[in-house]
Amino acid sequence: VRGDSQLRMPASRMKRWWKELTHRWLVRQFAGFLVVGQRNREYLEHYGVPAERLFPVPHCVDNEWFAARAQAARAQRAERRAGWGADERTTVALFVGKFTPKKRPLDLLRAVHEGRRRNPEARWLAALVGSGELEQELRAEAARLNVPVHFLGFKNQTELPPVYAAADVLVLPSDGGETWGLVVNEAMACGLPAIVSDAVGCAPDLVTPEQTGYVFPLGEVAQLAD
Repeated sequence: VRGDSQLRMPASRMKRWWKELTHRWLVRQFAGFLVVGQRNREYLEHYGVPAERLFPVPHCVDNEWFAARAQAARAQRAERRAGWGADERTTVALFVGKFTPKKRPLDLLRAVHEGRRRNPEARWLAALVGSGELEQELRAEAARLNVPVHFLGFKNQTELPPVYAAADVLVLPSDGGETWGLVVNEAMACGLPAIVSDAVGCAPDLVTPEQTGYVFPLGEVAQLAD
């Protein structure tokens, strides 16, 4: 069996109690588990899966496909950024995903606002790819905070490499419902570092502080601004 569950997934006390009762029986029904990463391994070990039944099969994307298309798009980087309202002195923080509560895209807007408050000379732009139930709230919050933001709308995977190539950093502020975060794989394949919350499933596997990005405590907007 293959899954990507992690212990940091939000759950009520009743649900956690129920899983403690049922999952230890359930895991005994499988001969092996294909483990997507460290957090998934911790989850399975918690429910009693022995080491000899755990086989690493990491979450991945086609790195070469993303890298080649991002490289081809770099010739239009300045033009694309100008269309977003950013020049080469602007730091573009990119969010890619559904505008839903578990993804916490509002944290990015508030962190950009905090960063600009601390340093009024800094040039920041939040670029948001996606759609969803929080879109109107995001637009209203950006207007309230006077945060420079550009909404790019929904884009399918084939449209993303040029977007990654034009940005400066990917930000994924999600809660523990983000059991992995394949956009981090995609962004890194395009040469982009990532800032993720410590609840995001891929954090211990992909984000090495000061090398491939940074990890900040979930919901701590001030630390995300740092």
